[in-house]
Amino acid sequence: MAMRVPIYKTILIGEGGVGKTSLTIRYTENRFEDDMKMTIGVNFASKKVQVDHTDATLMLWDMGGQPRFREVIGDYFRGARVAICVYDATRLFSMERLKDWISRVQESAPDCKFFFVANKIDERSNGTGVTPEDGLAFAQEFGATMMEVSAKTGEGVNEMFESVTRMLLNA
Repeated sequence: MAMRVPIYKTILIGEGGVGKTSLTIRYTENRFEDDMKMTIGVNFASKKVQVDHTDATLMLWDMGGQPRFREVIGDYFRGARVAICVYDATRLFSMERLKDWISRVQESAPDCKFFFVANKIDERSNGTGVTPEDGLAFAQEFGATMMEVSAKTGEGVNEMFESVTRMLLNA
């Protein structure tokens, strides 16, 4: 009898323009679009993964980050096992806004784990944006792991999703 492959509802949260859709597309289709359209509501994608010889499926729910979607997305959070909290490494504001997103997730999915991702590290110039140290300190406030990636170059993206999957499998 074949083992059932676990399916994990994985939500990507964060402000509009931080690169949630770009990360999803880079991971699931290994491509990048420079002129990405704003996400209206929620995009769905899934990817079968194997981590440490264990199969799993990530159901990726990519949430629109614009303020006008905030009232409706609480329902989408229900049943989420992990929230990938994405911020733009060049914009400190986008990291600080995650506090509001996280509290909304905690209301609808109290058992949800968090994983922080600094995207757009390819655009960060010295002395500007969010330093890796500040990002790590912020993630640690929530007992979470933090990784730095670039959806544009692909740097760190597969490793980040592998780490998320490993965290789910070991939960």
